[in-house]
Amino acid sequence: MKGYFDSGFLFKLYWREANSPAALAMLQKFRPPVVMSRFNEIEMLHVARRKTWIIGPGGVPQMTPAQFQAGLSLFEQGLQTGVLARLEVDYDEVFDVASDLSNKFGQTIPVKTADLLHVAMMEFGFDEFVTADKQQYDFAIRAGYAATFLTS
Repeated sequence: MKGYFDSGFLFKLYWREANSPAALAMLQKFRPPVVMSRFNEIEMLHVARRKTWIIGPGGVPQMTPAQFQAGLSLFEQGLQTGVLARLEVDYDEVFDVASDLSNKFGQTIPVKTADLLHVAMMEFGFDEFVTADKQQYDFAIRAGYAATFLTS
């Protein structure tokens, strides 16, 4: 089975979060490589960078520079070894599908623009949408796609 993984799910594979073990376990049901869109890459790396300066509940940044670098190294290693691959797709077509989804559901279902873009990827050969975002999961289901939600 070929899955499209949202950025929040993929993030858990490279930077430790409470449900990282569950994400790693869930990943086993999909055939490799893990394919990542340009949206995924930008979102994941940006969130990781932001966590190095966003202050958490303990008064310290959510991620140390060493944790950021360790995750980044794992991410780069995944690309180099082929475990992780960049999705080659015509992004104009992705935007067209996202626009269609917006036209169809934008006035009835709460959905963010980034979520439209991720769910639009389902039209490019994926069997299942995998996410750690409940609102994104609900939208994918209502839009008619097979989806899996990673709980905490």
